[in-house]
Amino acid sequence: MSNRVLLEEMKVKRKEAIEQLTKSIKETQNKRRLITTELKKGALSIRELETATGLTAKEVLHHLIALRKAGEISEVDEKDGGYLYAMRRGK
Repeated sequence: MSNRVLLEEMKVKRKEAIEQLTKSIKETQNKRRLITTELKKGALSIRELETATGLTAKEVLHHLIALRKAGEISEVDEKDGGYLYAMRRGK
């Protein structure tokens, strides 16, 4: 196989990888937007967010952890043995 063919194959694979990564990032942003939209309405538990967004509890928890680390949300209270999450002021 010539270097030219190898280079073309590498370009195609790179483009596919970038497209896949871009799709994954957009999906993550959309899921976080679903969660933050609900939290702007008021404090909610993981189960309530699961119901409101259609995401699984595991997905909700994963995104809540990331949003909390980013300083966008915080734990504000407890309800039925779990935490309630809300948007931080000014967000």
